Amino acid sequence: MREEKIREGISKKILLVTMLFTSMYANVDIKSIDIFSNKTFVNQKIDLTKTNVDLIGQVNLEDIRFTLNDTCQVIDSNVNQVSFKKDGLSKKIEDLKDSISNKNNIVKSLKSNISFLEEISISSISTSKNLQETSLFIKQEILDNHNNIYKIQKELRKDNENLNKLIKRRSNSKFTKLDYNISCNKSSKIIISYPINNLSRNSFYDINYDSKTKNINIKNSAFITQSSGVDFKKIDINLYTYNFIYQLRPNIFRPKYLDIYPDHPIAYAESKVMMDSVSLRKKTKSYSLKKTNISYIEDTTRSFFKASNVNLLSGKKTEVLFSKDEYKAKDSLQIDGYSKSQAFYKVDFKSKKLYGILNSKLYLDDIYIGRSHINEIKKDKKSAIFFGTNRFVDIKKELLKDMKEEPFFSLNKVKTQKLWKYIVTNNHSNTQNITLLEKVPISKHEDIKVKLIGETKEFKLEKNGKIYYNFILKPNENKIIEFGYEIEKPIKK
Repeated sequence: MREEKIREGISKKILLVTMLFTSMYANVDIKSIDIFSNKTFVNQKIDLTKTNVDLIGQVNLEDIRFTLNDTCQVIDSNVNQVSFKKDGLSKKIEDLKDSISNKNNIVKSLKSNISFLEEISISSISTSKNLQETSLFIKQEILDNHNNIYKIQKELRKDNENLNKLIKRRSNSKFTKLDYNISCNKSSKIIISYPINNLSRNSFYDINYDSKTKNINIKNSAFITQSSGVDFKKIDINLYTYNFIYQLRPNIFRPKYLDIYPDHPIAYAESKVMMDSVSLRKKTKSYSLKKTNISYIEDTTRSFFKASNVNLLSGKKTEVLFSKDEYKAKDSLQIDGYSKSQAFYKVDFKSKKLYGILNSKLYLDDIYIGRSHINEIKKDKKSAIFFGTNRFVDIKKELLKDMKEEPFFSLNKVKTQKLWKYIVTNNHSNTQNITLLEKVPISKHEDIKVKLIGETKEFKLEKNGKIYYNFILKPNENKIIEFGYEIEKPIKK
């Protein structure tokens, strides 16, 4: 009974702390966060009726940017780093640690009691009735103690899980107090921006191609975890799919002079300039999903994805959706003849948004294909995504000729020849658009001549040596392509 009363008192104490829980960040009013690939900024509102405000984490004064109108002026400002002591979260962690310690002590006491009961000698008891009653009492006491230990250990596992969750809610040991003196109308809205380090995200694309409807779907989302110790309620999240770069202008142009002495590189340092406020000039698409509004926004020089009305609870991983789009697409097969001669399923489309470089999960007709690193998808330009190999297309590659450095009409020149034959067979029930991609050596000297050989003449050749053979194969149809080249060059002396 005594142990149960102790545990009941501990539980009531924790419940009371939970009900009275208030964060040290009581005057923090986060409006939005700007997430870049390499940096995150918090945009926080300050109250002009007060002279100080708490900032999340440890912030330097030079990293704080005030957003003011023309009638306002910052007369003075200063920051101080303050350690967490007796705020609500710290008290809750401390009380939970005390509860865990007390329960561990109760378990030790119960185990000690069990050992004592097991060592009691009952041989001196004279009557069998007393012996039986004593024996039953000891057995029941031992059983009750074991049951109590089981219940307390079960509670301890839960308490330790809760303790870990509380510790994850705040990764920093200090916060910043900003003192300010601002000359402004009290009704004005003042926003300050500063970087934070206790936010992590795992962004990715979910890309699915429907081969029947010829539509490609791109879902842009991120799992975001912040451990500031304060919950962000109904905020805006601006997601930039590129790095925050301090350099705002090109490097200085300097003429290049030829000299007998080598040039020495000169480094120019750029001052750290905080991010300018974003002027929202164009919205290409905006819609709502549940309670979160998502949109794609373009300003003068950049674009970003925006999610509004988002709750980011401290210490909790939250999935945030930033866009979900569908585009018309066209599929085909591309054979990498220059490599392993496999037919890869290729999907071409034009996007209405700019998507940055990101890891993606690929699905073909809602079937998971795998993960891939997707290059930047540019707006209004043709993009291509590969969805693995097509096993219904058979490719055979045979080397027909391999002549190496044979003399050619004179002793001053040699000639080499390479010639292959491809047999491509469509074993699929559908007609396939296929491109065979090969590689032709490129001459960098006027005395080195490169000439294509082979009977297949329908091709497209680019300056970088890429050669394309485009054709269509009906079911059970095959195509023979001869590809090769001849190189004529001077003999090395």
